[in-house]
Amino acid sequence: MISRYFLVMEVRGSERLLSSNENNPPRGEERVFVLTGHDVSSVVVDRMCDQARGQSTAVACFYFDFAARKEQPATSMLGSLLKQVVGGMETIPEEISEAFQDQKKVIGGRGLQLPDIVKMLQSITSSLRTFVCIDALDECAAIHRVKLLHSLKQILEKSPRTRIFITGRLHIRAEIEKRLAGRVTSVSLGPSKDDIVEYLRTRLEEDLTPDAMEESLEAEILEKILENMSDMYVGNNPGNPAPTLSTNRYASRFLLVSLNIDAILHESTISRRREKLNKMTNGLELGDVYSATIERIKAQGGDKSRLGMTALMWISHAERLLQADELCYALAVQLGSTDFDVGNIPSMSTLVNCCQGLITVDKEASTVRLIHFTLQEYLSVHPDLFSGPHSAMAEICLTYLNSKQVKAISIAPPPDTQSTPFLQYCSVYWGAHARKELSDSGKSLALELLKEDYSLISTELLLAHAGLYYKRYGTCPPFNGLQCASFFGIVEVVATLIEEGGSDINGGGYLGRTSLSWAAYNGHEEVTKILLRRGEIIPDKPNNLGFTALSYAARKGREGVVKILLEREEVNPNKADNRGETPLSYAAQNGHEGVVKILLGRGEVIPDKPNNQGETPLSYAARKGHEGVVKILLERDKVNPDKADNWGETPLSDAARKGHEAVVKTLLEREEVNPDKPNYWGETPLSYAARYGHEGVVKVLLEREEVNPDKPNNQGATPLMCAARSGHERIVALLQSRGRKPPVALKP
Repeated sequence: MISRYFLVMEVRGSERLLSSNENNPPRGEERVFVLTGHDVSSVVVDRMCDQARGQSTAVACFYFDFAARKEQPATSMLGSLLKQVVGGMETIPEEISEAFQDQKKVIGGRGLQLPDIVKMLQSITSSLRTFVCIDALDECAAIHRVKLLHSLKQILEKSPRTRIFITGRLHIRAEIEKRLAGRVTSVSLGPSKDDIVEYLRTRLEEDLTPDAMEESLEAEILEKILENMSDMYVGNNPGNPAPTLSTNRYASRFLLVSLNIDAILHESTISRRREKLNKMTNGLELGDVYSATIERIKAQGGDKSRLGMTALMWISHAERLLQADELCYALAVQLGSTDFDVGNIPSMSTLVNCCQGLITVDKEASTVRLIHFTLQEYLSVHPDLFSGPHSAMAEICLTYLNSKQVKAISIAPPPDTQSTPFLQYCSVYWGAHARKELSDSGKSLALELLKEDYSLISTELLLAHAGLYYKRYGTCPPFNGLQCASFFGIVEVVATLIEEGGSDINGGGYLGRTSLSWAAYNGHEEVTKILLRRGEIIPDKPNNLGFTALSYAARKGREGVVKILLEREEVNPNKADNRGETPLSYAAQNGHEGVVKILLGRGEVIPDKPNNQGETPLSYAARKGHEGVVKILLERDKVNPDKADNWGETPLSDAARKGHEAVVKTLLEREEVNPDKPNYWGETPLSYAARYGHEGVVKVLLEREEVNPDKPNNQGATPLMCAARSGHERIVALLQSRGRKPPVALKP
């Protein structure tokens, strides 16, 4: 990030100037710059990229969006930063290549986990000048923000050359300062009176209806808006019980001015503009401005009112950010029709006009957003504006999927998704909307769609979005109706499909996965119970890879489903898949402490059972840095804390290689653990920690007398040589202070 000693900011109307002076170095640990109250992130990013050009400097950026907050966890955000940093490097570091290769060994492949990403960023940024820009942190979900700030703190501790720039609303400043204690400098920036005057003059000069303006009205606009500016803020009306919107008055002023001038210039005569001016500046707050604007949308008459309100409904309730063409297609769907009429698709400019300026299009990403985060909050506290939004959206998606045009799509050759931009959203999210709210007509549409197999193209789109479809496993057969409804967890539809019969409840689709395994994987407890009530159900049926419903539930941390499945005598909690992985090993490697405790509560579970490669639940937990799971497993007498896998890797060597210092300390508390035990290639925990630059782990290991700092591997390389070759100067110094070998030259 960037400290205040790196940045000097000024705001002059629409101009945002950013200058730097690297002759003023950061003092102490203040390496995080937090800006609240104004949007300057794009300028900061541009300036950093300009300065980084031609230098050994990395710049990475991430934008949080309120509408996509569910899909932006800390893993996603930091993974994006890692990808950007690595993408700018001439060669990919060995550690990162190895980590990706490790993930490929997992069935189906899997993305990097948060501890792995943090370790990689620490390693890369420790020797590379790095600037990170995180925009709109306040729109990150609170549970994700805690993990993110903790991860950033870890990165800063290991990366003295890293600077972080954060923007967000004022209320998150205290949280940032608390979690990144001693490293934060904050500045609150808002528009000045001169900024507002310049903005208003520019808008008046760009008036598209100059005949509806006169000098005296221009003067009144400037005078009245400026007079009322100090009183503009988000709050409650005296008689309005709606909650206060979470923003501060300074951050809201500019938006209020913008909405006011929009409303005034929207009128077509001088008299109507003057009347609007008087209304808009008569003590109105931001909530009032939104209310007035929505009333204008409703009063447009004809189809414009429907388009405007429906567009707001979709943007504010969609499961993710919508592409512009997706929104246009959604608004073209006619309920009750099996024919999708492309001539009914409105233009994006038409929708913007129908919404009276409350929506905007991101031209670079082609996504549609509400004009401001406070509008999302306003719509959230006024649910009466839309009648059954999720039910309506589910019906629209289902109507589109049931259309003749979509049913005619063939998977071979691959379809042109650009000609059907709404297909991906409908295929992936209709069930999410239906699960939240489903009308009778929506249920009928769902049963119509699922009376035959779910379309092959929709099945592939759904599984690909969930990260579950891999072409190397062969062609993806379509879901049957029961499998699809179970995947989404739509209780009413699942119950009806079972009652009507015709669906093989134990039938396997993609990779032989049953309806029960899909419900278990996604944590749908009620659907799991409904399926288990059927006498013909086989609750422990494995798929082609040996995964059972319990395996999937344990892997995903679905505690409720795990408990439900374990109530069945037929379910074997110790059953291994084709790789020898048990439900316990999956829970352990993914850090699901609750599931681990539930499984260990069953006497027949073998807590130290190795897989086909000799890896135990403890070795998985140690490798992934799940300290809590490690401690739970070590409480069991039957767990050997020094058990080696087929390559001689012990839990300690796994933890040391990945740099999990806390896990290393926990394991070393056990007398049975050999801190200097080599693997098949002669690598010791110390040589791993030295090679990958884990200074904290090196220090912990060197405190043990049994650890030989000069012990070579099978190729004759000592920990000192490993550290030197990787350029880890501080570790080289540590090892030289303990070792007996002469100094080793560092990697040039």
